Amino acid sequence: MSAARRPLAQKPAQKKPLAQAPATQKPTKQKPTKQKPTKQKAVAVRKKTSPRPFSATSVTSVAAQPRTARSERGAGPVARVLGAVGGVFATIGRLIGHIASARALAIAIAAVVVLGVAGVVVANSPIFAATNIVVEGSEHVSAETVKRLVSVPDGTTLLNVDTAAIASSLEENPWVSGVSVEREWPNTLRIVPKERAVSAIVYITADDIAWAVGDDGCWIAPVSLSVQVDAEGNVIDTATGSGTSGADGGDGADTAATEGGDGTELGQDTAAATAAQQLTGTDAARALARSSGALLFTDVPADIEPSTGQEVTSDVVLAGLKYANGFSDAFKQQIQSLSLPSVDAITAYLTSGIEVALGEPTDIETKERVVTRLLEQQEGVTYINVRVPDSYSFRSAPAA
Repeated sequence: MSAARRPLAQKPAQKKPLAQAPATQKPTKQKPTKQKPTKQKAVAVRKKTSPRPFSATSVTSVAAQPRTARSERGAGPVARVLGAVGGVFATIGRLIGHIASARALAIAIAAVVVLGVAGVVVANSPIFAATNIVVEGSEHVSAETVKRLVSVPDGTTLLNVDTAAIASSLEENPWVSGVSVEREWPNTLRIVPKERAVSAIVYITADDIAWAVGDDGCWIAPVSLSVQVDAEGNVIDTATGSGTSGADGGDGADTAATEGGDGTELGQDTAAATAAQQLTGTDAARALARSSGALLFTDVPADIEPSTGQEVTSDVVLAGLKYANGFSDAFKQQIQSLSLPSVDAITAYLTSGIEVALGEPTDIETKERVVTRLLEQQEGVTYINVRVPDSYSFRSAPAA
């Protein structure tokens, strides 16, 4: 009985460790609180970093290396031979291309050289030698003047003629603005000077001299104030400072003496010469302006200084040129003269005797339109003021 009770008495003793278990677990509370976050961070790091070896980039790079190795190992002798043969053929093809290009270039150069030599030979060939030089004159440049200024060297042909040198020589004459060199095959060379267009004839009362002014705003040359006009006032003989006029190089009298060829026509020319009138001074300048389709400038200041081939610098003459270049040809034919005492006092005198105060050269087309309409609608007008065209005024002669 006593032996059987001992185990029973020991059972409570075995429960003591169970009761002490909580006491042993209490020190766990004394563990540093920092250890828990470190364990969690370590776990989190493992979770994030574990997929990195299996990323797409790493897989591609790893897989590419075995393929390269396999392709190098798999290239057999036949493939290498074929590759070498292909390289040889490619090199041969490139060489052939270079040779062909070089040959084509050489052929092209040779062709250019041959054509150049042939061109030089043809250009200097006596077949097209300029053996017949025909020189024509113009209104203010006679044929003799052209012959004196132009020199065609020996050996000149229709193909190698130096037109620039001919033009440069002729342009020494102030009336010449250019030259026309015409080739008439096989041996004729025709030289024709081109004259400057005259916009105005400026009459300087103090010197009793007139100057021609070109449409380019340059003084051309002085003109002679001794002209002959027929019964209708047309100029039949003009002498200028640069020489006589006429396409044949002669003056008007020589032309009249040689035209026709029979006694009857000579008699008619003589009668016309007898009826001709000699003009001087302002009348001669006016006749020259009319024959040139230009305007006559009068009453200009005495301090202007014309110079052959030089630009016009006078303000009042430049103002007159604006009117001369701005008016229509039909209206300019109605103007007898343009008075230029000052820029703001420009006045036009019409062939009908009407005085038109123009003022400064502004609204030129409007001024012309106002004057033209007024003359069509009103009779007996003697004076028109269009200095301000929007508020023009006029006077009329009293009715008879």
